[in-house]
Amino acid sequence: MLGNPQPSSSDVRFVLFGIPISISPIFWFMAAILGFLWTETKDGLDMPAFLAVILAVLLSVLVHELGHALVIRYIFGALPVVVLHGLGGVTMHDRPYYYRTPRCWGRIFISFAGPLAGFLLSAVSLFSLFYFDSLIERGSYLAFFLACVASIGIFWGILNLMPVYPLDGGQIFREICEMISPRKGTQVSLVVSAVVAILIAMLALLLGQLFLVLLFGVLAYQSIQTLQSRRF
Repeated sequence: MLGNPQPSSSDVRFVLFGIPISISPIFWFMAAILGFLWTETKDGLDMPAFLAVILAVLLSVLVHELGHALVIRYIFGALPVVVLHGLGGVTMHDRPYYYRTPRCWGRIFISFAGPLAGFLLSAVSLFSLFYFDSLIERGSYLAFFLACVASIGIFWGILNLMPVYPLDGGQIFREICEMISPRKGTQVSLVVSAVVAILIAMLALLLGQLFLVLLFGVLAYQSIQTLQSRRF
């Protein structure tokens, strides 16, 4: 979410659906922090629930990035590479076949495919919770895991659709602005990105969500810096 991470020898690497995937150590660290915050009790850490949160974060973020990657691979013919880092990820790709190069609507589709995949995963998780309620014991760790997957998918999808660059919503909004005004579209999108990021950071501060304050504070700063660099 905050740029292209550098590969390291500590990354976990594998291939899924023909797509190379790399998971950086910082991803596990951030997922562990989230797991600790969600499962720590006065009696100590609930280890099975802690591991369930980490697995839910991994599954949710991976499915989100695969949404981007599968569209890039099987619709536009480019080879994507997925890297999970922080509490998010990035999907990079080489040049597609010249006759499949995504235009404006194609790039919008690629950006929206990630949140869409997350929403679908959340729907499957919620369906499993309610439809198989006779098989899934209420209060069990499996039910907790499915609830985490559903919550993360919905929250992460909505968060990513905010018109803040470089989130998916920010990239979609920039494409729309550039369609409307090729000359001023990028500048308008950066202004909106900075304003929305600041507002979300302020709201998160009021709610005591320090992670979101930091995240959107950094994104607001990046948008402002990019806007200033384009003016000079």
